[in-house]
Amino acid sequence: MDELPPPVPLGATGRLEAQPLVNTVGDHAILVRQGERTRALITGESAPERDRVVVVPLDDDVELRMDGDALAVWLARGSVSTNVARVPAWASAIGLVAVIGFVAFALIGSVTAFGWLVEALR
Repeated sequence: MDELPPPVPLGATGRLEAQPLVNTVGDHAILVRQGERTRALITGESAPERDRVVVVPLDDDVELRMDGDALAVWLARGSVSTNVARVPAWASAIGLVAVIGFVAFALIGSVTAFGWLVEALR
């Protein structure tokens, strides 16, 4: 039997590992493990339009999210992490000046446009 490829770490701590699997008929799957404990199996199933993803929980501590927010939650965790590089103060100052300038031009444009509209309707 061929040796399995190395597992890929999952999650923030890296304690979970995704182990690629292939059975004798060529079906591929991913076994999620924590140490010696198996947590979930992820595989695919053929369907007429497109393949279906099948997630099989193997213990009681596997959370299945059925909403569209699961990806957003995962992405947001990375963007609000404390491990990211800090933005330099000069870059924040330039951004603040740009936002204030945009708001100022929007206000000036709105006042001018409404002034012209009031003059036109008199």
